[in-house]
Amino acid sequence: MNPRLTLTAAAAVILASVSVYPLIQGGAWFWAGVGAVITAAAAGTLTRLPTLQAAVAATVLALIAASPLLANPAWSWKVLGAVIVAAAAASRARIRVLQVLGGLITYVAALLIYLNVAFAAGHSFAGIVPTTTSVRHLWSLASQGLAERAYAPPVPGNLGITLLAAGGIGLIAAATDLIAVRLRSPAIAGLPLLALYSVRITTNARQGGVGATMVFCLGLIGYLALLAADGRDRLRIWGRLVTVWQNSIDEPTEAARAPDTRALAASGRRIGLAAACIALAFPLLIPGVRVHDLFASGGSGTGPGGKRINLPNPLVQMNGQLRASRPQTVLTYHTDASKPQEQYLQVYVLNYDAATGKWGLVVPQAQASTQVGSGPLRAAPGVVRGIPETTSKTRVKLATGVTGYSSKLAVLPLPYAPARLQVAGGWQEDNSTLMVYSVTEQLSGLSYTVTSTQPDPESRELGLPTSDPESIAGSYLSFPSGHHQELAKLARKITKHARTPIDKGAALQGYFTSGDFKYNLNVKLPDNLAGLTSFLQKKQGYCQQFAFAMAALARLAGIPSRIAVGYTAGSEAHGTWKVTTADAHAWPELYIRGAGWLRFEPTPGGTTGQGTAIQPDYAPAPRTHGITPGATTSPGAGARLGSTAGPPNIAKIQKLGEGFAGGAARAAPRHSIVRQVLLAVVIVLRLLGRPDRRHPGGPRLGPRSRRLDDLSLDAQRLDVQRLDARRLDAQKLDAELAHAAWRELRDNLADYGLARRASESPRALAGRVAATLRLDPAARRALDRIVWAEERARYATVPLGPETLRADTATVRRALSREADWVVRCRAWLLPTSTLTPIRQGLQQSLDVFGWMDAAGLRLRDRIRQQG
Repeated sequence: MNPRLTLTAAAAVILASVSVYPLIQGGAWFWAGVGAVITAAAAGTLTRLPTLQAAVAATVLALIAASPLLANPAWSWKVLGAVIVAAAAASRARIRVLQVLGGLITYVAALLIYLNVAFAAGHSFAGIVPTTTSVRHLWSLASQGLAERAYAPPVPGNLGITLLAAGGIGLIAAATDLIAVRLRSPAIAGLPLLALYSVRITTNARQGGVGATMVFCLGLIGYLALLAADGRDRLRIWGRLVTVWQNSIDEPTEAARAPDTRALAASGRRIGLAAACIALAFPLLIPGVRVHDLFASGGSGTGPGGKRINLPNPLVQMNGQLRASRPQTVLTYHTDASKPQEQYLQVYVLNYDAATGKWGLVVPQAQASTQVGSGPLRAAPGVVRGIPETTSKTRVKLATGVTGYSSKLAVLPLPYAPARLQVAGGWQEDNSTLMVYSVTEQLSGLSYTVTSTQPDPESRELGLPTSDPESIAGSYLSFPSGHHQELAKLARKITKHARTPIDKGAALQGYFTSGDFKYNLNVKLPDNLAGLTSFLQKKQGYCQQFAFAMAALARLAGIPSRIAVGYTAGSEAHGTWKVTTADAHAWPELYIRGAGWLRFEPTPGGTTGQGTAIQPDYAPAPRTHGITPGATTSPGAGARLGSTAGPPNIAKIQKLGEGFAGGAARAAPRHSIVRQVLLAVVIVLRLLGRPDRRHPGGPRLGPRSRRLDDLSLDAQRLDVQRLDARRLDAQKLDAELAHAAWRELRDNLADYGLARRASESPRALAGRVAATLRLDPAARRALDRIVWAEERARYATVPLGPETLRADTATVRRALSREADWVVRCRAWLLPTSTLTPIRQGLQQSLDVFGWMDAAGLRLRDRIRQQG
């Protein structure tokens, strides 16, 4: 029996089970899992009893657990129950196969009894013995828990989910106990722990950085504790515990005879640190690793039958495509559109969520969708009768293994607005956004033909409504106007000369495409008010920032707006248009009265922008009326960003984020900080380089030390009238100064590669230095004076005075620098050995957390024995 290793294995499973917390709501599942772990540990302890006792325990547990089988009227179930009980009893024989089978029966029977007591006690005999009714109740709960898989995590922590969690954690605990304790292979026992830790990774559960770090550290601590406990027990076989903490040995004679394990401990630390670094860095070096759906999920929605489905995050998917190292083909198509380069392919629609302050996906609802058939689709919202429309037909072929906007919610890339669609499978059209989606069909290799319509905005003044519909104005018009209404003022200033909504949209589009704003894919800004503020300040971004900014300003100018995410028209070759991941795009759509939703393009295109982005013909460059688009906020010659030169007053834009969520954290383009970090490290090392690195209690000498000056000043201020009374203190002070000069000399020699050997006396060290280096006479005399002062301080009654020790230390260091080559000089200045050595020793000791635990346990045990 090994109770220490058993308890450690149980603790490791409990720590690893914490990783499941993002999947299940509440904490009932965790405590149920703790009970299952305790049960598995107790069952494992029973299997390690002497053979007869273990067989009796296995038989009793098997008899209780198999009671429903034995009580079943069907003879086949009775025979199965009898076989299980007989196999448990047969483990008394010293046959390895029967003993292994008896151990497995013990684990499974104990877990079944625990789950029966915890979840079906009311249906059991005496609240403990399972019955047919209790087993059926457990099966029903398990079925309910399995049905929750259709929901996005975290799922409700009902009894079914709690039962599955407890049973799974219990099985992991049984496997860990069997491998680590019974088979004495704790390293391999990390596999079931890893399986438990990986449950969360196989889902799209969201977890914050702090939570992920804590979960990883807890799992790592549990596994390392398991290894340490096994190693400790193996060392005990030799008769005495070998520990790297010799100060835990009370008897001096025993401590003197104890083996020196410092080299062994250092090797273990290096191996452990190297293994941890490799484990963290190796996944980054594997080219085939893909970002898991964990980072691409945008929540959940309602699919057919009312079940929840995982929704994509359009912005994350778009960014992933734009930043792909090599563009991949998403689809090809043929079209008869008169202006195919303006035919964007819409996939998702985003709207501003005032609750979160971000732009989010407009979730399609099954109850508000129409089945796609052979007939016409819904008419585009907002297009009045009588407006001329252009019709085009497009035949689309999606690539096999499509790498575009793929998710469990499949959405077809379509030109807006689709009027008729020929596609195989079951597809639905959302009534409000006209997104065509499916939760059962696959996009890979799909072919379909779509007929789309585009209203002619040139006829927009004929019979237009006087106001926007309530459904549009209530959902697509609200947006924060900013601190002191600065955003609203900016929107009004840009559009003050525009007469109609489409002219206002063209003015806003021209503001961003006039040349002041630059396309930069490396900019990373949040999709909230703080990101908009930073974008208007820095004037750099890509399609996401341009689309968000124009849509926000359009709303503040009184025009309903939304964001479309999909693809530009792509590139054409021999009549075939090809769309790649590099064509992933986001653009604003404005609701124009009478014409419905129209596309605008604020993102620069061409070689200096997003290559295939193009402005629509109905939104040409606006008339300036004395205000050049974009120049209203651009600083003049020699002006700084944020100055008051030129209307509108953009100087207050930096305050727009104040008072809103996330406003205090202004996002900005990220730059590499490697050089800054290296510079900071060098400065810290230089600051730590000279002041009393290894002897904080004593004075120091050197060009960066002031302690010697203070001590010398104190010596000069001795009261002459009380000199006799303080003569002893003065001699003690002189000795401390001599020791300080000696320590400074040793550190200087170590920095230049002439470290003192453990067996060298001060005079022997001085002789070796003089023989190795060509010291000039002044440096040799300074070296001798330091050595003499140290010897007098050690052995003589009256030490030498400290008058020249400071100058002598500086003289020796300059001589060492002259004799060394430039590499050694740079190393001594930037990375002094005398500074790095205590840092390295501290890091090595910080890795001895389990050594500290061992030492604390030994001291506690000794005190308990002494008091007992």
